[in-house]
Amino acid sequence: MPCPISITKFVGTISLGLLTGTSYTLTSILLPSLALLPSASLASRTLTTIQTQSTRQILTLASISSLSLITAFTLASPRGRHPYLLWTALVSFIGGQGVEYWFNGFSRFPSWRLGSRSESRAKNRRVATARGTSPSASDDSGYIEVESDSSDEHQVNGEKVELEMTRERKVQKVRSWIAGIGFAMGVVGIWGDGA
Repeated sequence: MPCPISITKFVGTISLGLLTGTSYTLTSILLPSLALLPSASLASRTLTTIQTQSTRQILTLASISSLSLITAFTLASPRGRHPYLLWTALVSFIGGQGVEYWFNGFSRFPSWRLGSRSESRAKNRRVATARGTSPSASDDSGYIEVESDSSDEHQVNGEKVELEMTRERKVQKVRSWIAGIGFAMGVVGIWGDGA
């Protein structure tokens, strides 16, 4: 039967690996492809959705990783309390919550925006009703797409959207490097434990 300490080490390291992969994918594939969208308003809406969803997933993965590794350190015998567990948990926290706070403050932390998704849905319904359009069917993520009219197209500045995409790529690049270092420390630490 596997030891609970080994399971928490494994969960923490895998979560940190997923965090690294998510940030790297956002940096290298997803965010650069937004420049290919046909309009600035579509790129702006897509970027906002990506930022909201990715922040939620990244902070969840960072929290799972940090808590698992700290739990493994706490439950281990005095002989098995390796410092790499604390260092990896700290790097995981810095890669998730630390980077988010450094670049964005508290503005995108989900815990401080309780009910933002339902407020966003209600706002979309009000906007759709005011325009005389009907919102499309809701998908699994809870978002409602609203048909846009041409007046929205002119209100979005393409240069500002491009600057925000560049900024988000920079944030994710920093996060992927920090999380990657933590993941490497975790893998080497688990390998050293096994040896």
